[in-house]
Amino acid sequence: MISRKFFVAAAGFIVGLGLSVIPAASAEQVYLEQAISEANEAIQAGNAQEPASLIEHIDQSYDRARSAVWQNPTDHIRQGIKLLRKASKVAKGTNSPTRINKAVGFVESAKSHFEAAR
Repeated sequence: MISRKFFVAAAGFIVGLGLSVIPAASAEQVYLEQAISEANEAIQAGNAQEPASLIEHIDQSYDRARSAVWQNPTDHIRQGIKLLRKASKVAKGTNSPTRINKAVGFVESAKSHFEAAR
């Protein structure tokens, strides 16, 4: 006969194993959705010609995308990360509307890659 302690321990292990698999699958979507949301914020800040806010949101989107690529390594997410790096380099240290608009273009392209990776 199976003891009660063994049964409770086995049931806890099975439930824990099942729960550990579910968040891993949904975590990639959470990070990807956050990256898209931050990219939207960066686009809004860039269109308002606010370079500090633009860079902050680009960096946040970059961080979320890097987390998403660990969960789901697709080429679309990798390409989006590369475009965010370019956007950050173009936007840092400038108030030039031309460079800010160029950075916004990179962010928009990155966002479209992230949306394709959904």
